[in-house]
Amino acid sequence: LFGAAFIATAILMIPRLGAATVLALIVVGQMLCGLVIDHVGALGVTPHPAGVARLLGAALLILGVVLVRR
Repeated sequence: LFGAAFIATAILMIPRLGAATVLALIVVGQMLCGLVIDHVGALGVTPHPAGVARLLGAALLILGVVLVRR
């Protein structure tokens, strides 16, 4: 179900945003989700705090999306 929603959303958004922007947003979303899972230790993962370096890396990915969008 989630896979179908993912594919449908990508198909609908590519004509509006462009392939590069959609793929960049997918990567950013996965990175932020992984950062949260690591920080709280969800799904049985050993917690890894979201330190300054990790947050800066996520911010740079978001900046990358902004630059790809322009």
